[in-house]
Amino acid sequence: MIALNYECQGYSHIESGKPCQDNSFSEVIPNGIAIAIISDGHGGKRYFRSEVGSKFITGIARDKVMSFISNFGDSNLKGASFTQRKSIKTQIEDNDFDKQGKIDLAFRQLFGSIIYGWNQKVEQHARENPLTEKELAELEESWIKDFENKEKLGKVYGCTLIAAAFTSSYWFAFQIGDGKCFTVNEVGQWMEPIPWDERCFLNKTTSICDTDALDEFRYCYEGDGNTPVSIILASDGLDDSFGSEENQENFYVQILKSLIKKGKFETEKDIKEALPELSKKGSKDDMSIAMLYKEKKLRNMYKIFLQWQIDNLCHHIEEQNQKINEANKTQEKLESIDSPTKQNLIDLQYANKDYDRAIDERSRLQKRLTTLKEELAGS
Repeated sequence: MIALNYECQGYSHIESGKPCQDNSFSEVIPNGIAIAIISDGHGGKRYFRSEVGSKFITGIARDKVMSFISNFGDSNLKGASFTQRKSIKTQIEDNDFDKQGKIDLAFRQLFGSIIYGWNQKVEQHARENPLTEKELAELEESWIKDFENKEKLGKVYGCTLIAAAFTSSYWFAFQIGDGKCFTVNEVGQWMEPIPWDERCFLNKTTSICDTDALDEFRYCYEGDGNTPVSIILASDGLDDSFGSEENQENFYVQILKSLIKKGKFETEKDIKEALPELSKKGSKDDMSIAMLYKEKKLRNMYKIFLQWQIDNLCHHIEEQNQKINEANKTQEKLESIDSPTKQNLIDLQYANKDYDRAIDERSRLQKRLTTLKEELAGS
């Protein structure tokens, strides 16, 4: 198993002088354990120390995950089929502490220990680092009161969390807040293994600083040998730069192809160059990524990834063909009107623009498709 991670300051943060509030971590331990973690500090002014909170949570999560693996271990998760969980509190009540209930309880204890450890670290930091003159000048009175109130102090350091861990017998991943976790298997199938939380919408997200954070964690695990070839975690700054999960998956395919062809060192350099540009053109937010992958199995997947991209492009070309046909029908209908109104002429202009855009986009996609097919033929 190989690990890599990287975070970068968002374009808007560079312009405004805000620090990078994302934090990432990855590690491979000789005993077969690999861990990847990311955290996204909240961007609102109320969360004025969130970059500190995100740094704390990655370190605490790493230590607690290691304890979970050591104390809960193979006897409970080894052999288990793929399982996804949402509200752990509800699941425990429903399962009445059968084997699944014990697993739920163990994960609930893991999440509780992360929350507790993070709160302890935040309280210590606040004691040792009182509000600065700069902070006092920029803060509303209610936010200053949050800092002075132990029960609300977490808001000042608020952040999200996504983590994944592999052992020789099983793997698991968990999350609170937004951002995405993706896996890909040996035949090139992508999925989001952690259940999504509908409360994470637009600028709203669940958070480690919520009073009911323990009930907001989601997780998944698998111990029957069907381990993904790679698992990739990313903050919402990266997610929001793509129009769809499919486009995001294609970005990851490019990374995995690079790892196969160029290796980890060169790929890390490419990621460090790509993410700031992606932030500038896309979300303009901080970005973090952390991933784990099986190097030997990945080597055999280059053609699979190429075919995935080819199929993806063919799908998008067909979408453009449909847009061209629809625009063409509208053009013919409007051009057949003997005495067009002003609105008819406006609608025709729009139809012409839609037609031209679709033609241009199809041409671009077809050129890319030709390049990929040539690459596949030569590989």
